[in-house]
Parts: sequence; C-alpha cells; structure tokens
Amino acid sequence: MSGIRSIVCALVLAACLAPAAAQPFPTKPIVLVVPYAAGGNVDISARALQSGLGDSLGQPVVVENRPGAGGTLAGQYVARAAPDGHTLFVGSNGPIMLGPMTMPTPPYQWQQAFEPVSTLAIATNTLVVRSSLPVKSVADLIAYSHDNPGKLTVAVDSIASINHFMAELLKLKSGITWTEVHYRGNAPAVTDLMAGHVDVGFFQLVDTAPHLQAGTLRALAILGPTRAPSLPDVPTIGEAGYPDAQGITFNGVFAPKGTPRPVIDKLSATIRGALTKPEVVERLAALGSTARGSTPEEFGRFLERETEKWTDVMKRANIKVTE
Repeated sequence: MSGIRSIVCALVLAACLAPAAAQPFPTKPIVLVVPYAAGGNVDISARALQSGLGDSLGQPVVVENRPGAGGTLAGQYVARAAPDGHTLFVGSNGPIMLGPMTMPTPPYQWQQAFEPVSTLAIATNTLVVRSSLPVKSVADLIAYSHDNPGKLTVAVDSIASINHFMAELLKLKSGITWTEVHYRGNAPAVTDLMAGHVDVGFFQLVDTAPHLQAGTLRALAILGPTRAPSLPDVPTIGEAGYPDAQGITFNGVFAPKGTPRPVIDKLSATIRGALTKPEVVERLAALGSTARGSTPEEFGRFLERETEKWTDVMKRANIKVTE
C-alpha cells in the first residue's frame, strides 16, 4: 500500500506543479535596468521602449536607474540576475564593451555575461566646435591644428566613452593634434565648450542640438554614414574625407547569460514590434536617434564587429581606465 500511496502522491504533486511549469513568459513585471541617471539618452530610449512593450507582454515594464562605475555597476547587477528574462540591461557602447576593455580588472566581458536580445536605437553623433573658433569644416580644423601646434583642446566627457573613442579615431585617421581636457559627463563638457574654455567636442545630437540652433556651437560633421535630417547642410565625416572615422552610438537590450532561447526570441520579437510603433519612433527621433531593432544573431554579429574595431583603436591610442 505504501508504494501505491507514494505513486498517488507523486501524481498529485505533478498535477499541482504542471500549471505553474506551463505558465508562459513573462510571469511577473519586466525590469529594464539603465546604467545612467534619469533624463539622459539611454534612459529616455529605455522609457520610449517601456511605453511600447507593456501591452504586448501582458506585464508591467519598469525602468530602474542604477548609475555608477561608468555604467558597469548596472551591468554587474543584470549579469548576476536570474536568467529568466525578467531583468534586462539597456546597455550602450561604454558599459557593454568600451569600459570593460579598458579596465585593468573588468567586472565582466559582454560575451560571457550577456545574451544580446535586440538593438534599440542608433544615435546621431556630431563633431562640434565653439562658435568663436575660426574653422568652418573638418579640413579647416585639421589645418588649424597644424598651424597652431599645441593650441587646440578637445573635451572628453568621460574616459572610455564612445565620444572619447571617436575623438581618438579621428586623431588616428587624420593626424590632427590636440590636448585632451577631461570631464565627468556631457553636461559640463558642453557648457565649457560653449563658454570657449575648450575648442572641440564629440557628442550625441541630443546634447548639442539646442546649442547648434542657438549658434553657440558649430557642427563640422556627422560621424555616421548619413546626414542628420535636422542638420541637412552638415556633411558626414565620410563626405569630409575620412570615411574610416565613423562611430556608432547604440543602445541595445541584453539578458543575463543562460536565459532560455525561447525567452530571448520572444523578447526580441516583441521589442522589434514595439520599435515600429509611431509614438516610439517619434520619441526616439526627438533625441536625434533612429529606432532600430534586430534579431539576437544580427545584434551579436554587430557587437563582435564593434568590439574588434574599438579594441584596435584602444590599443593604438593606448586608452586605459586607471580610476
């Protein structure tokens, strides 16, 4: 009898567990972890995605800001989260690849820590100068640096940011020379550039657009492959003669390593669908960004290419984080 009783108990237990095991993903709110404070490009991009995801997934979507350590604090948090798809990282160039590749003891490498889910947005990058600098083009800027050795300064918003890497890339490709002036973030760097305390800056369009419109900054080039619709007269860096000096600023969604593939596929498809909604596209466009979804495979290949490209720049420019 004891054997029969054991079998019956096992069947009852299995029957109780079956509905729970069969519950489709997601079973609780989705948390989008942002590695920066509220109000910046990555944060606003995450909130644009948030508004397009909730209804499709049937669960609330929450944005959680965890700034610190150049964005890697949030990356560590997500990498250690349960790999069930309910905690996701909205990462960009810095915390995903540039920061870890320049740290003496990186907290993670994206290949081992995360599953790429989908790209989210591609930002427009700008090369700008203070309005009083007597240059009107990239060629003028390079000539000015040669004619005035040691005089030109460039604002670096933070070490190992995509803006820092783009400055180093143009330096490698053009032979321009300047002195770096380091800041803690975009806002103080842009403020000093407008005030004339530094000469040159590399920033996302969301940070420079109002100042370009006001005439307190001047754009010399768009650092991507196409011109910006809001700046139709500003050439691309390729049109300015340096096609190899392009840089892409991306935002993308990542899950902890080991998240089941069906969950990754569902998240990716839902994100790509959300990025076609007009209100999401328009909100990202207001940042100077282009909504862009991708499959996990496409995103992974993109990340591999970007990692190879910027690793080469890091080595040639000797970029290191020592803090």
